[in-house]
Amino acid sequence: MKYDTNKKMTKFAERTLKEFAKILFWTLKTKPLEKITINELCEKANYPRATFYNYFDDINDLLNYCWQRIASDMVVDNYDSLTPEKRPYILFERCYDYLNGYRDNIEKIMTHNTNDGRFAESLRKYIRQQIYTILVTCPPSKKYQLSYDQMSEHYANTIHMILDWSFIRKNQMDKEEAMEALRYLIGGIQ
Repeated sequence: MKYDTNKKMTKFAERTLKEFAKILFWTLKTKPLEKITINELCEKANYPRATFYNYFDDINDLLNYCWQRIASDMVVDNYDSLTPEKRPYILFERCYDYLNGYRDNIEKIMTHNTNDGRFAESLRKYIRQQIYTILVTCPPSKKYQLSYDQMSEHYANTIHMILDWSFIRKNQMDKEEAMEALRYLIGGIQ
C-alpha cells in the first residue's frame, strides 16, 4: 500500500480509503474479484483513477487494506493472559462470532466468487496469517515435542480450516459443530 496507515490520517484520506473499501465489498456482492476493474471502482466511488493510485498499487492492495481494517475491528487481544490450552478456543470463538455477524454479506460475496478464486484465497491467506501471528506471540506454559512456532502454525491452520468450512465453503458449519470439530482436532495434541 502506498499510503502509510500507521501515521495520523487526514479526513480526506480516511474518507477516501473508507469509500474505496466500501465500494469494493459492495461490488464483490455482484461479481467476482477477477472481473472488477479499477476504472469501475473509481467510477462508483466518484474518484479519478489517479486518486486510487495515490493509495493503492492495484485491487489486491485495496483488498489487503480491507483485511487490515476488518482485523482492527475484531477483538483479538489479551491472549497472553489466557492459559495456552484455552487460547486456540477463545481465538476461534472470537473470530467465529465476528465473521458470523457478517455471514449474509459473506454468502452474497461467495455466490459470485469461487472457493478457489482470488477473493477466497486472499481471505484465507489473511485469516491464517493473523491467527498465526496472534498465537505465536503468546509463549507456551509447557514444552511441546514440536517447537512453539510449529504448534502455533498447526493451531492457526486448524482454526483457519474450520472457519473456512464455516463461512467460505458452501456446506457451512454452525458454531456448535465448529467448536466440536476444533475440540476433536486440537484436543488430542494438548
